[in-house]
Amino acid sequence: MDRPPGLPETTSRRGLLIGLVLGVPVIGYGLRGAFVDADDTHPTELARWVIGAALVHDLVVVPVAAAVALLVRRFTPRRAWPPVRSGLVATGVFVAVGWPFIRGYGRDPTNPSLLPRNYGAGVAAAVVVVWLVVAAWVAWRYMPARITRWSSGSRRPSTRSSPRGR
Repeated sequence: MDRPPGLPETTSRRGLLIGLVLGVPVIGYGLRGAFVDADDTHPTELARWVIGAALVHDLVVVPVAAAVALLVRRFTPRRAWPPVRSGLVATGVFVAVGWPFIRGYGRDPTNPSLLPRNYGAGVAAAVVVVWLVVAAWVAWRYMPARITRWSSGSRRPSTRSSPRGR
């Protein structure tokens, strides 16, 4: 893979080394805990879950997110894309985090205090707020261009100098 111009060779190596120095002990500590407390952690189930989550992420979540982003990007004006992209990310995070609560995983009919709320409505409200913020952000991004047009009296601001050199 080509390195961007101006980026020294040592930058990526340094980052890799820092990541390894910090990450390997944390991974080792987690694996040690999984095997020492095997009665509670069930290492084979844990491994199956971690591998399954990685596969679902790589084979389902990423392609769906990429397809949605490409589709939305195709119909979104250039100036509105950053807010819309942020809204898509926030919506995805809210839905991913809220999904177990919406589905009621862990709900126990004998204990009504477990998951007592309507979490679907809560996630929907959060997503509505996100898209209201996105709409305000898009409107704000377009506002300076409109103000410039209105104040100059022309329909389209000129970015080029006149042909006569004025």
